[in-house]
This record gives sequence, C-alpha cells and structure tokens, in this order.
Amino acid sequence: MAKWTTYYKIVEPKPESIAMRDNQNLGDAGSYGNYTWYQRLVQGSAARVTKYREYDLMDNDVEVSRAMDMIAEEMTGNDPSSDMPLELDIIAENDDEVDNTTVLTLKAALQHWAHVHQWDTRLFKTSRNMIKYGDCFFKRQAESKKWVYLHPRNVIGAIVNKEDVTDILGWQIRVNNKKAKPTWGAGSTGGSQEIITEVLPKEEIIRFSLNDDMSDSAPFGESVLAPVYRAYKQKELIEDAIIIYRVQRAPERRVFYIDVGKMPPQRVKTYLEQIKNEIKQKKIPTQQGGSDQIESVYNPQSMSEDFFFAQRADGRGSRVDTLPGGQGLGELADLEYFQDKVWRGLRIPISYMRQGAEGAIFNDGKVGVAYIEELKFALYIQRLQGYIEATIDAEFKKYLKISNINIDESLYKIRLPEPSNFHVYRQQELDQALLGAYGTADGIPYLSKRFIMERYLNLSDDEIVNNENMLREEKGIETTGEDLEDDLPLLYQPESLEAMEGGGDLGAPEEMTAGGGGEDLGGEDLGA
Repeated sequence: MAKWTTYYKIVEPKPESIAMRDNQNLGDAGSYGNYTWYQRLVQGSAARVTKYREYDLMDNDVEVSRAMDMIAEEMTGNDPSSDMPLELDIIAENDDEVDNTTVLTLKAALQHWAHVHQWDTRLFKTSRNMIKYGDCFFKRQAESKKWVYLHPRNVIGAIVNKEDVTDILGWQIRVNNKKAKPTWGAGSTGGSQEIITEVLPKEEIIRFSLNDDMSDSAPFGESVLAPVYRAYKQKELIEDAIIIYRVQRAPERRVFYIDVGKMPPQRVKTYLEQIKNEIKQKKIPTQQGGSDQIESVYNPQSMSEDFFFAQRADGRGSRVDTLPGGQGLGELADLEYFQDKVWRGLRIPISYMRQGAEGAIFNDGKVGVAYIEELKFALYIQRLQGYIEATIDAEFKKYLKISNINIDESLYKIRLPEPSNFHVYRQQELDQALLGAYGTADGIPYLSKRFIMERYLNLSDDEIVNNENMLREEKGIETTGEDLEDDLPLLYQPESLEAMEGGGDLGAPEEMTAGGGGEDLGGEDLGA
C-alpha cells in the first residue's frame, strides 16, 4: 500500500526575514540634542560601516594600538615555548571515561586542524579584529582548506528573523571584495566600482563576535573601542591644542619701546612705522631705467642683528626687550588624564602601559591596588576568550564529524591558554586567605592540627598523608607500615614530647611535682 507521502510533499514553513543593514542608531540624542561641532565630534557616527572607519583611525594612535595588541596577546597566550595555540581540556567527570588513545586522537586532530587554518599566526589577528570591530568573519571553504577572511565592512547586512533580531538566517556579502582596484593614473578610468552582493546562508559564514542576546547592537557585535571613543577624541583635541600652542607660542619675540618724546599723537603712528621699516628692511643698490637707485627689501636676518638707539642723559630713550616663549610648555597633566581615561576604558592596568617609561621599574602587581587591578584585567581577558572559545570549540567538533571521528563531545573542550600570571595571581590570593585562617585556628589548643589542615587549608587526606611522609623524611623518623600512627606526636608536637621526657606530667602544676613542694603537703607521711 502506498504511503501518503508518495502523493504529498512535506513543506517546512520558513520564518519571515528582514535585512538588517545598519542597526546602530542613536535614537533619542538626549544630551547630544544640540548640533555643535564639539558634540558631533565626540559623539561619533551612528552608521556601522562608518564606525569601522573611526576604529581604524583610533588604531592609528600609538597608545590605542599598543593597548589592543596587549589585549589580543593576553587572549591568545604569549608563551614562546608553546607550539600549540589551542589547548585540549578534558572535562569528563571520571578520567577512566577517556582513554589514552582517545586523547592522542583528539590532540592529533586538533594539531592538524590548527595547521590547516594557521591558528599559530591567524589567531592573534582574529582576536584583535574581533575586539576592534566587534565581529570577525570568515567564509567557509572545503574542510581541507583554510577559511577566507571577510572584512566586516564587506558584510553589507544580516538576514534575520522578523520576530527575533538575534536569529540570523543569512548574510549579505560583497562579492568583489578581493578584486584588485585600479590606481589613478594613465589608463585609469576612475570612478567607483560597482558593488555586487550575494546572500549566503549562515552555515557558510563563520563569525567570531562580541554580540549576545543582551546587546543593543544585535545582530552585530560592539567593539571594545566604542565606550572609549569620546575619551579618545578629547585626548586627540588636547594633543592638537598642545602642538598648535607650542608651534605658535614657542618662538621668542622682541618688544620695541620707542621714545617719541613730546611728539604729537597724530605723528606717532607714522614715526613708529618708519622705525619698524628701518629695522626690518635693508637697502640694496639696484639699477632701473639706466639710473642707480636704492631699494628697500625685507631682511630675514634682522632679528639676529644688533640695534643702536640714542639715549639721553636722564636715561630716557628707546630700548628692546626679549619676550620669553610660551609658558607651561612642559605641562602634560591634562593629556595624561585623558590618556589614563582611555586605558581605564579598555581595562588596561596603568602599570602595564607605563612600564619602561621614565626609567620605571617592572611591577608585576603583587601588592595593593595594582594586584587587584591586574587580577580584574585577567578576568576581563577570560570573558573575552569565552567568545573565541565558543566558536572554535563548535567548529572543531564539526570538523571531527566531517572527518568521521566519532568522540563524545561532552568529554572535551577546546580553549585558549590562560592569561599570563592569572593562575599565579589566583593561587596567591587563595593561599594568602587560607594561611591567614590557618594561622588564627592554629592558636586554639583544643583543635587538632590535622583537623585544622583539612578544614582551613583545604588539604585532602592524601595530601595530609603526603605531608606527613615528607616530615618523617626531614626529621629522620624511620617507621614501618604498622606504626605510622605512633609517631604523630613527633610530627605535630615534638616540644611536648621533649618536655615529658625531661620533667614528668605536663598537665600537673609545678607545685604538685615531686620537687615542687611535696613536704608542705605531707608527702612523706602519705608515703609511709
């Protein structure tokens, strides 16, 4: 009997879609409601593609570029001794679930996959572009070939679900983005190239993005430079103002005090002009029309020549004084304020950015506020790493399926190396807190040392036994497997044993011992 599917075709309904070309708009301008040049400047553009241009200009700044490099280096790991940019993390509850063969297979596949996509060199730029633009796009090819990079400006728009802007159905991509562009010159027709686009399903595009379902910039990601754009433009204005001021005010100037005596006011201006021309100009002979003449021309060396003015007996007369250059040219407090503001906006510790400047000594941030600031920076780097790790982990597991390597995906995870010194900082903070609690509890006489070590140092039973064995080796105590418990007083309370060997019961007061006043208590009568 024929099935009903023989005569009918199952058609799955497709969700209604809409093209999102530029989702970033300011909406209510609020405090930026006026249209002054300053507010427009520090506000920045509302268009997504135009923002990419602004981020490129910010990246041309030395300090911003250095901060971006530092974030990307911390994200991808900066260990030169490691030849593997990615790490395989076994997350199985029991180690018995994953045998050595499976681990070796995963490591070999990960190494081959990383080699195909050149993650040893591309991972840094991928992370940097993601935090710079908010998105980093690749076009998928065959699994044996590396992905083709797509600049975010070549992603014209996203095809999203009409009911959910975060549900991406496809991407509108510029087709001729890799085509060579002719230069202006001979044989060049000029003009702009025709923009040809195509719509690709989301499966053909790999995206590393800072976007999530709680972001206002969905479906596109938001750059880490966006919050510091205002501070950066203010810093740029300060830098330009300092340069303009120094160029204009740095040269020295001379002021001429010309003695005009009792000259009528209407003649003063003409007289001053005459004196100025005599000082600024020089007379040279010339021949015009067959006759010798004297012509006055500008003398650029006039400021370096000597001046001669007559002076009366009473001290009156013309004089020339030198005005100093601009005052406060070395003051950079305002510029440093906005520079530090940009660094704080990028979560960069100040100790990182100021190392090596003005003979500064390296500070690893181990005490006080610097330690907390750099620990927070490491946590911030780990949050950024999560965006990269989610995509890399999913793509590697997809690669294993295509390669017919069937391994339970819940047993492992691909992750990036931890930020430098993060593990050290975390362990130092934990050890400091545990040792502080242990030092307080160790002074309580009715608490066992082994209990304190287990409760306040978080040591396991195996770690306590290992510590006791090390103590036996250091103290030279030889024991067998049967009398391990007998030497515990030697390990934890050696001073108590020494006192007992030299003077009887430790718990009895001195007056109650044989040499401590037994006659007063009638000890001899009791002995009789």
